[in-house]
Amino acid sequence: MIDLAQARLTTLAVHKVGNKIKNEGYVASESLYELEENMTEVLQEYFLTAFKAEEYFKLSDESGDLSLNEVFKACHAMFTGTREDILPQSVEILKHLYSCAMHPHIKGGEVYVAHFRECIVDEVTLEAIGIFKTENKDLFLDASENEEAHNMELVLRRGIPLKKLDKGCLIFNTFPEDGYSVMMVDRNSEDTAYWRDDFLQVTRIQDHSFQTQHFLNLTKDFCDEVLSPERDKKEQLVFLNRSINYFNKNKEFDVEGFKANVVEPQHRQKFDEYRVDYENDMGLPPADEGFQISKFAVRQMKKDFKSVMTLDTQIEIRMLTKDAAEAGQYIERGFDETRNMYYYQVFFNAEEG
Repeated sequence: MIDLAQARLTTLAVHKVGNKIKNEGYVASESLYELEENMTEVLQEYFLTAFKAEEYFKLSDESGDLSLNEVFKACHAMFTGTREDILPQSVEILKHLYSCAMHPHIKGGEVYVAHFRECIVDEVTLEAIGIFKTENKDLFLDASENEEAHNMELVLRRGIPLKKLDKGCLIFNTFPEDGYSVMMVDRNSEDTAYWRDDFLQVTRIQDHSFQTQHFLNLTKDFCDEVLSPERDKKEQLVFLNRSINYFNKNKEFDVEGFKANVVEPQHRQKFDEYRVDYENDMGLPPADEGFQISKFAVRQMKKDFKSVMTLDTQIEIRMLTKDAAEAGQYIERGFDETRNMYYYQVFFNAEEG
């Protein structure tokens, strides 16, 4: 659990970066930004409110040598150094970010390297380095009163919208030997590889959120690949909803309990075989060991689980009930020999709405 409500922005460096392939260059500030109280509050909210997902990464390098990761080197120097180290190390981060901008679609913008204190992660108070990039500008009107002319004046300006951070990461000063703990934000999915893979070089930490997400992915893939040829859409939806309900109702995952509540007896052996193959292919820890269920990951994955049956007659049947077994008993599938078509028969007490 992360709590940034008490986090304090203590130091900030601001630079400008362009696109290297377009030879746009970069501008490195020669001094730290002088923070004032009002601006500090605005920037803290702008930088930190975007970090809501309980997904943790770690800095890495494909060679296995963390000293080759430029962001790790700079953050390590800042964490172990003094305030005077922040500006020169922020310039090293700026240069590295510029060297990664090797695609014509990558936008230039402002780069902010910030130091925070009082960040709480899993009930431990930590300092953090934030690296943020703004890319998009909006037009806005600035209205002011002209006292001499006794009227209002409107000026069209272009500036940074404060509702959504374009790109950012928080690097917490914990587990340095493993590449620290990192949270990441990227609003532009088209160049995610540039920010995540080329610049940060992060890999996902296999924590309970990671395990929850991957087991639900496993469940969905099992339904699509194994159950789909054998079961109709209704039964597939019931299976998927049972899966989500199990994760919603339990705090700890137990594979035997999951199978007993979700997987029909005739499919349990196939499920175990599919699960073991999936875990080996993905390099996941065995689900037999159990894990704490991440409710955030469940909410995120729920969006990918179908609750609608779409028929070729332009009709959709949507299940809204949380009790999948109850929903299933009110829908029956059959075949009409006269029309030579399949049909669903739905039982209900009264129409609503």
